[in-house]
This record gives sequence, C-alpha cells and structure tokens, in this order.
Amino acid sequence: MFDSYKHFLETPDYNKIIGEDYLIVEFKCPIKEELFTAWSECHSVVYVLSGQKKWITPEAEYLVKENQSIFVRKGAFKNQQYFEDGFCVLMFFMKDDFIKRCIKEDINRETTGLKKINHPDFVYRINVSESLNTLYLSFFSYLKKGEKIPEKIMELKFREMLLNICTNHNNSDIKNVLYTLSQNVNGGIEQIMEEQYIYNLKVDEFARLCGKSISSFKREFKKIYLTTPGKWLLTKRLHLARNLILNTDFTIQQICYDCGFESDSHFIRSFKNQFGMTPNQWRSSKKSSILLN
Repeated sequence: MFDSYKHFLETPDYNKIIGEDYLIVEFKCPIKEELFTAWSECHSVVYVLSGQKKWITPEAEYLVKENQSIFVRKGAFKNQQYFEDGFCVLMFFMKDDFIKRCIKEDINRETTGLKKINHPDFVYRINVSESLNTLYLSFFSYLKKGEKIPEKIMELKFREMLLNICTNHNNSDIKNVLYTLSQNVNGGIEQIMEEQYIYNLKVDEFARLCGKSISSFKREFKKIYLTTPGKWLLTKRLHLARNLILNTDFTIQQICYDCGFESDSHFIRSFKNQFGMTPNQWRSSKKSSILLN
C-alpha cells in the first residue's frame, strides 16, 4: 500500500519543506494506477492546483477539482485518478502534536464551547475563501524558490493557514474535528483498529497510526484485546468477508480486496482454515440452505 507521508518525506525529487512535525509538498501523483489505496500516519490539508482526483472512504466519495481543498484525517483511503487531466496538488501533512500546539496557541478562544466528536469523518471539504486561496498560492511560490526557507517562517505560515480555515464560519465542522484531534492525541488503539482493519496495513503501520513503538503497541493491544494484533486482524477480516459473501453479490476477489487481504490465495486459505470450506463453497452452501428454508 502506498505510504504517502513516508514517500514524500524520503523521496528527494519533490519541492517540499520539512518541519519537525509537519511536511509541505507540491507534487504530481507518482502512482500509475487509476484506482489505488494509500495511507498516511499524518493528517493533511490538500489543495488542488490543477486536474482532479477522488478520495473514497467506506462512507462517501469526494471529487476534488482545481482550486478546491479538503482536510483528510490520518489513516487509509482509496484514490481514483483521472489521467486525462494534468494533476498537481499542494499537500500539508501535520502530526497530532502540531495540531495540538496550533489549537492551544492560536485558536484556543475559537474552540470555546466545542465538544469532542465521537466519530469524526475521514474527509472534510474546506471552504476556500479569497484570503485562503492567496495563502495556498504563497506556499507554492516558496516551494518554487528552490532555496532553504527558515523553518520558523514556514511554520508560522502553516499555522496562519489553519487559523484562516478555523475562523471561517463555513469551516466550523473542520474547526470542531481539529479540536477533537487536539484533545485525543494519537487516538485510541480501539478506535483506530475498528476504523482501519479493512485496509491491508501491517502491524507496524498500525503502531505508527497510533503514535507508538511496535513493542508498546503490541503490549497495549494485548491488554485491550487479550490476543495479538495479527490474530485479531485476521479474525476481524474473515468475519467481515463472511458477511459480505452472504449479503452481497461481490466477487470473491473484490471481497478479498475490500477486507484487507494480501492476495486471493491467502484469503481463500485463511477462510478455509477458519470456517472449514472455501469462500465459494460457503456461499453455495448458504444459498442452498436459504432456498431449502
């Protein structure tokens, strides 16, 4: 799976500015597939300079076009690309600690009376005012300079951007979700696992999403679930697959992909070990049982 934050952080060919807990990058998408799955351990603000792309979550789809912007929570999602349009985008990655610092120091008064959102969405559309559009383009000019910009200047501009978003009454839902994230730095293991288990993330990647080392993640996970992350993920994905086989007309290959398995063969083998028959055999037996009843 495409690790967007790590890719942009470590690949030297992009115009970018790297801070202690943020990353600003301008890029044209390096992925050649029309539909692909990506993930990031950081939250991000996306501003499309040209072209269009679609962000797809289990709940909704978000087509983002030129001069449009979205906020994306950390985690995995699907992207659909449109190769007939030249796609160029600015991305502003931010870690939980960066959001917490901005909320505390810049917009604390703006959050008075706000309450934490129990189940925030993964994607929020940003209302792009004239002043915010000007701010976005000013980052683009800094990135194009090709010279080292003082980190303090870029952090202040980044924080100004978030302040601009949060003080726009049309972006009140984003202000609320940023406040929620600032109150729950790194998120709870249970929330992240329940939201993300359908994606083919590795155990160490789940640990990064939770902001923990692999050893502390496994230790805390065992206390919560009384089993290992690997066993929990396999069981959770298999039970979801079984429900999809029974209640949808999806192909076995599509179900395998939608439930986070690495390959058809791995899925079929794991399903048979768990339920005593292959996915196709299970689907046939359940359909026959329904007809008889």
